[in-house]
Amino acid sequence: MADPAFNVPDALGRLMNNKNLYKKLLDKFGAGYADYEEKVVAAFGGSNFEDAVHLSHTMKGLAGNLGATALQEASLALEIIAKGGAKTAELDGALEKFSVELKRALKEIAEGVDLG
Repeated sequence: MADPAFNVPDALGRLMNNKNLYKKLLDKFGAGYADYEEKVVAAFGGSNFEDAVHLSHTMKGLAGNLGATALQEASLALEIIAKGGAKTAELDGALEKFSVELKRALKEIAEGVDLG
């Protein structure tokens, strides 16, 4: 089995082990960020790097708070590219990694994150 998308103990540590709050945050993320990939792709596709920085930075913070380390790292990579203000050779790979990690996190939320 693949590693889980969420480091639950890490996230719960930030929330003083409040599993109910963590579950609410996961549910809110699952409901509110299903179309986030489209927004990120559109920002980069339209060379709107200001929006791309904002979107990737926001996801980096959300992912970090929820313990989605791989998604946080993928978001950071996009943020760095966006701050450069130009499309780079790394962009396609970074967008693919972001897509994979966001979908993995959303799928895991839909299936139920094991809160231990």
